[in-house]
Formats: sequence, structure tokens, C-alpha cells
Amino acid sequence: MNQALLLFALRLLSGAILIAFLAVIAWLIYKDLRLSANAAQYQRTDGHLRVIDSEIGGLEIDTLIPLYPVTSIGRAQSNTIVIEDSYVSSEHVLITHRGKQWWLEDMGSRNGTLLNDIPLTEPAVLSAGDVIGVGGTRLRVEP
Repeated sequence: MNQALLLFALRLLSGAILIAFLAVIAWLIYKDLRLSANAAQYQRTDGHLRVIDSEIGGLEIDTLIPLYPVTSIGRAQSNTIVIEDSYVSSEHVLITHRGKQWWLEDMGSRNGTLLNDIPLTEPAVLSAGDVIGVGGTRLRVEP
């Protein structure tokens, strides 16, 4: 084989590798978009939180807030539910749906979280009618 033919073969091989690489990237993007589209339909909720008392938090009483599979409550704007209260930590509490139950977990907040007026010390299962106290805001779990 002469040198020109060898260089031509290497160019073809590198072009094929580049096309294969781009095809894999395109396939991964396609799969990710499909997964995101499918995940959107699972954002349906089986429950809500009703604001029953809000001293400073900026939430109006009787407001219904949907529960998502992962619902975060805190002062930071990145939370699902934002409560602007100096007694609320930036990431105060997390409500997650595991199996067929809702779980409440304090995220190490300075002022703590109340569940039915009892300080929450470990993750707990939520039931309909439970009242969550975060700072000056109280939220009732509704199915």
C-alpha cells in the first residue's frame, strides 16, 4: 500500500468514528428528552398542603399547594414552597413520596419543624390532617 492510500483510509476511519460519536450523542439526547417527557406525567400529585396559618411567610390562608414527589420547603427561591420568614432555614424541610406514603424530613433547620405541634426529630410518615409547622407558617396535609 502506498502512503497516499494509507492516509485516505485513515481519514475515512476517523470520519466514521466522528460520525459514530455524534450519532451516540444524538441518541443520548433523544433518550434524555423522552425520559423528561415521561417524567412530566408523573408530576401529578395525590395530595395538597393547605395554609392554615401564616404570620410572616407571605402565603395566604386557605391557599392549596400541590405536593410533588419531592417537595422542598424553605426560604431559598430554589424550593418548591418558598416561605419568607427569618425563622425558616434556606432549606428547611423536605416532603417526599416513597412507595404509597408521604414522608416529612427536617433538613437540619436551626429552629426545627413541628408535626402536629411535636418537634420532628426523625423522618415521619404524613397522614391526612397532619399539621406541619415551619417558622410562623402552619400547613395541613390534605388528600
